[in-house]
Amino acid sequence: MIACVFSGQGSQAAGMGRELNEKSIAARLVYAEAADLLSLDLLRLDDSQLAETRFAQLAIVTFSLAAWQAYRVVASPETAHAYAGFSLGEYSALGAAGVLGMNELLELVQERARLMQEAAEATPGAMFAIVGLDEAAVRAVVSQANYSSQVFAVNFNCPGQIVIAGRAKPAEACAEELKAAGARRLVRLNVNGAFHTPLMADAARQLEAYARRLDFRPPSGPFYSNRTGARVEAKPDWPACLAAHMVSAVRWSDEVIALDRNGCAAWLEFGPGKVLTGLIRRILPGSTVFPVEDSRSLSEALTDICANW
Repeated sequence: MIACVFSGQGSQAAGMGRELNEKSIAARLVYAEAADLLSLDLLRLDDSQLAETRFAQLAIVTFSLAAWQAYRVVASPETAHAYAGFSLGEYSALGAAGVLGMNELLELVQERARLMQEAAEATPGAMFAIVGLDEAAVRAVVSQANYSSQVFAVNFNCPGQIVIAGRAKPAEACAEELKAAGARRLVRLNVNGAFHTPLMADAARQLEAYARRLDFRPPSGPFYSNRTGARVEAKPDWPACLAAHMVSAVRWSDEVIALDRNGCAAWLEFGPGKVLTGLIRRILPGSTVFPVEDSRSLSEALTDICANW
């Protein structure tokens, strides 16, 4: 089984997807459908626009699904796939697995991005990757009284890399305290909100109400959850799951281990950057992982999969 994983927000860059759009008819159709629905050319967004959640999320999901479709039309129909995504990437995974159609998915992502942008503007937030400390050390600082309800440990990316998020000033102070506690490096993420924290609770309630209008279908293969780090149950309440996802931590390391234990022998990352590729290799040393973000990387992935899987 091949694990198909989808990139999250933070790795977006101007020009992403253009080469794939030029080389792949399947990718071009995805971008054309998105442009018709949104009245927006996602391939022409500049870096300042992509720094805004309302643009970034649509651009990343569309790029990820364009890469997925470019792969799907040439992959063997007999290949079994499992699906997972990192944060926003879980929405791309919903599209790839057929849980939502393209139009429904983009409208849902557009609503999610709008709600999160509004939440970020109302409560400016910041997120930092903390490198070199374990979960216990990070929680020891985050749990201090002066950070209560202000800063949270939200992404458990891989051993030695945990993301904190919260109100901007307290999160900045907490990051510096974690550096003093022994973190090797701090990386401020390219986002403007305290995502995956209780500060998104109002947005989550509104997202659930919106999602109740949509027709969710069973996934075409095993589907894994950021929130639990495990496979999703047979008939989930998807709107409730998506609302909980917005305010809950991303347990990516647990999720990757669960996929591995359940028989995924190789990995494909769809979307901008190679962040998940690096994380998976740190969680599962020696694993076979291919990032797919342009025609060359797609060809390399297909060559190896056809030869070995």
